[in-house]
Amino acid sequence: MSEPEEVLQLRACRAEVEGIKKELDDAREQQAKLEEKINGLLKKQREARKKRREAVLSADAAGVPRLRISKEVGMQRSNVYKLLEGADTGDADTSDDS
Repeated sequence: MSEPEEVLQLRACRAEVEGIKKELDDAREQQAKLEEKINGLLKKQREARKKRREAVLSADAAGVPRLRISKEVGMQRSNVYKLLEGADTGDADTSDDS
């Protein structure tokens, strides 16, 4: 005995919705993993920038020319000057490129 057409249509709709739900769950899981990776990389970047800041301050205190500091560290000169000016006033470096 075959199922009525309406029952088959209901099953097809259910299968479609469940398939989409599974894909969404998989995508959300991937997104969570990516966000975790991004957060880890952002933390490493903050630590690396802090280390770079200390190296720039140390080089400036040692008398290394600021143009050379900017070239060696890969920052624009204006950002190196901002970093050094911020250090003079005790401000933390919160905005630089790279």
